[in-house]
Amino acid sequence: MHKNKIAFYIVILLFLSACIKPFTPNIDSEAASKIVVSGKITNKEGYQTISLSKSIALDEIHYQALKNCSVSIWDENGNEFQMDEYLDGEYRVWMDQNNLQIGTAYHIQISTPDGDELVSEPDVMPQVANAKTPTFKIDSTYGVYSTYTKGLQFKVDIEGNENDSKYYLFEMDATYEHHAIYDREWYYDGRVHHIYPPDSSLFYCWTTERVPEIFTLSTENLAENKFKNFDLHFVSFYQEHLKFGYSLLFRQMGVSRQAYLYWESVRLNNNQNASLYSKQPVDTQGNIKNLSHPEKEVLGFFSASSVSEVRIFAEAQPTTTYPFCIPVALDRIGFRNIGRSDYPAFLMNNPNGQFFMIWLFDPCVNCASLHGSTTKPDFWPY
Repeated sequence: MHKNKIAFYIVILLFLSACIKPFTPNIDSEAASKIVVSGKITNKEGYQTISLSKSIALDEIHYQALKNCSVSIWDENGNEFQMDEYLDGEYRVWMDQNNLQIGTAYHIQISTPDGDELVSEPDVMPQVANAKTPTFKIDSTYGVYSTYTKGLQFKVDIEGNENDSKYYLFEMDATYEHHAIYDREWYYDGRVHHIYPPDSSLFYCWTTERVPEIFTLSTENLAENKFKNFDLHFVSFYQEHLKFGYSLLFRQMGVSRQAYLYWESVRLNNNQNASLYSKQPVDTQGNIKNLSHPEKEVLGFFSASSVSEVRIFAEAQPTTTYPFCIPVALDRIGFRNIGRSDYPAFLMNNPNGQFFMIWLFDPCVNCASLHGSTTKPDFWPY
């Protein structure tokens, strides 16, 4: 009887595994390759930038910049601002403050090398409420592996009036300090060299990166254009970001209703967890049309937004980060473990003025090996 039960369960398992088949969507190359427009114009004097690219198939990984295009920003008064391509697929134009006016409608026109003529719908630049200083506190979030993770939760208050836009998009640039573990003192490149005094030029670094999450808010259905304690991003104590201080440049942007609906749909799609019970993705309708081939969809949205920004600084926090520096002991064949392509191979310093036969990979002695720069930002407080 016991053997029969085992046989029964084995048959059931084989049956269930046979029901699982991989599914690969059949998407032709033309449908997968669409023009993607990313950019906006703001009320801040300076370079206004646009990125043009092509979407790629699911089995491709290489970014496809859309180069050699003619790109112009137009305002409602017929003024044209021709953009220059300063990097592959990256276009920019400097605009003075008198050409960036609240209440003015702007649109973009693009001509591609393949003869496609693209144009966006006019977007009126609204007024935005002055940004309040974000706050932060130690909190916990329930996430990966069904556990609570401690970190800093950032929040902000919004206080607008009836003349300010009721539709908000928030962007943040985070800057943090990070260090190497060892100074550069001993290295091997066929023979051993000693640097004295030890070289600490690659010990201190700073990295600036855009907070990847999308944050949107509408006060359209509220009694006032105000909101208290709006949740921004969460920074875990398991990340290196908080170890030596954390600076946040917070941008509060007033956008049109159409721009808000676009970014809200992108936000909702990005927050899907891809489980069996997830909602269907929301259709993200951009505002850019292909006049040459109306049947071809163009991805993206060109918006005119006003910006108010403020910078804050969070002091160093106790962190437990993943070890990025893992020294390797050279085994009994010694320096023969190190190939020419590894030169110079740095070695761990011995307090007695010699070196250990322990190989320090680049992240151990070079804080910029993975990311960042040794140039301290002007706004860094110490």
